[in-house]
Amino acid sequence: MRAIGICCLVGMVAVAGAACGSKKEEAKPAEQAAQQPGNAVQEAAKGMEQFAKSMEQLQKSPDGKDYQPVNFKDLQGFLPDVAGWEKEQPRGESMTAPVKFSQAETAYTKDDARIEVKIVDTAMSQMLTLPYQMFMMTGYSKESDNGYEKATKVGGYPGWEKWDSASKNAEVGIIVGQRFMVTLNGSNTDTKTVQGVVGKMDLGKLAGLK
Repeated sequence: MRAIGICCLVGMVAVAGAACGSKKEEAKPAEQAAQQPGNAVQEAAKGMEQFAKSMEQLQKSPDGKDYQPVNFKDLQGFLPDVAGWEKEQPRGESMTAPVKFSQAETAYTKDDARIEVKIVDTAMSQMLTLPYQMFMMTGYSKESDNGYEKATKVGGYPGWEKWDSASKNAEVGIIVGQRFMVTLNGSNTDTKTVQGVVGKMDLGKLAGLK
């Protein structure tokens, strides 16, 4: 809505400028100063246009192909049953604009422990995966009194792992086939238990999904 409003303002400024063309030379310094905001609006419009182009570029795949996200119901099939844990009814959704993606998610509970699992098909969008890929490519790691976070390999794929001993929260993330993001967030549990859920997922089959 804001972009539409800016375009309308630019149009109004252009029309007003054309109507007053014959009086430009007669404009007084105060009137010329009053016209300066019109230039600011035009610059803002150009900035919005450049931003939109940048966002469009980021949504493209590294190989330039136009990928379409798979149906979220296909992703739900990769949410496994885990012995000893109660699995919630899987949920999912798909979207084609302004960002293309599909996702499926569920949660597992056991006593006071809970693990939330989400699978996202990014359709090879760099915008959705680039921040994580940069994090992993640098080999990032951090350790404190309360735990750690690090880039690592998970199931043979690039990923990351976080642990907070104070809150007993564990997180494991994976980028599968440069396309599918799998994230697991556990509370009142540990990374080993969360990794156990990852071990139940067929990541190889997920990587080949189209």
